[in-house]
Amino acid sequence: MALTLIVAVLVGAAAPLIRAWIWGVPFGLLSIATVLRSFFGSALTVLVIGVVALFALRVTPIDQPQINWLAASIGGGVALVLLLASARRLRDVRGLSILCQRLQEEDARAQAATALDRLLDRQRRRDEPRHAALVLMATGPLTQAGMWAKARKQLQGLDEAALSESQAVLRDQALAACELQFDDPEAAQRAIDRIRRPTEGSIEVWLVAMEALLMAVRGESEKALAHLGGQNTDDNPSLRASHRLVHAHILAKRGRTEEAIGELRLLQQEAGRAGLERVVLPRGPASQLAEQLLSEADQSD
Repeated sequence: MALTLIVAVLVGAAAPLIRAWIWGVPFGLLSIATVLRSFFGSALTVLVIGVVALFALRVTPIDQPQINWLAASIGGGVALVLLLASARRLRDVRGLSILCQRLQEEDARAQAATALDRLLDRQRRRDEPRHAALVLMATGPLTQAGMWAKARKQLQGLDEAALSESQAVLRDQALAACELQFDDPEAAQRAIDRIRRPTEGSIEVWLVAMEALLMAVRGESEKALAHLGGQNTDDNPSLRASHRLVHAHILAKRGRTEEAIGELRLLQQEAGRAGLERVVLPRGPASQLAEQLLSEADQSD
């Protein structure tokens, strides 16, 4: 029994390291909860299988010392097989999920971003369609972490032939949003133009809002306002923030500065600093007003 306990501790200690390696996640980025679950899960498996094997082997003519070794070996072997099978199941999605969570933490961001690049490169070599799906999953967390350049690079590097129609739509929508962050409305428009319209309703509303923004930053106020039409944003705070962004540019273009600032303050309340930063780039009529509000916020901190 003592030997089985020793094997249980050893397998349990190795379990989080093995999972991290298979998932493509540096061990230091695993949460304490993940490490503990992995340790106790594998250690308990060794103990249960080992004890069952121990009692089963006692009815055989095998010597007791050999029984102890065999029970510990069976328990450890079965636990390792189960560990490997469990860790390999959806390993890329699990690894991606952990890394995307860590991207939101400033002290872990650089290490997580490097590991994410390795994970995506590995998947590209194995399965292009799967790689495309993982890139699309990672785009949101990358942009939320402010890593627009990395997100755009990953999206631009996708193999067109490996994309399904729905993936191509998501790629172009995300790429258009990235291009706006680099003050390149023309590139954003080209990405939108590649999408066959109308597309799925949940995506179409965002494309309409993005097109209205492109019109607004070009000073086409009436056209932008008409393009937004009567979209209902009551149940979608993010879409409502996008509409406020467009309205701020329209009001600033019309010289209604106080109303534009009021719209920007509401945007700041609803979307925080990130909302105002979306007004700064791409450059438009309300960009300077947004910069002033950001400066005021910095001074008040």
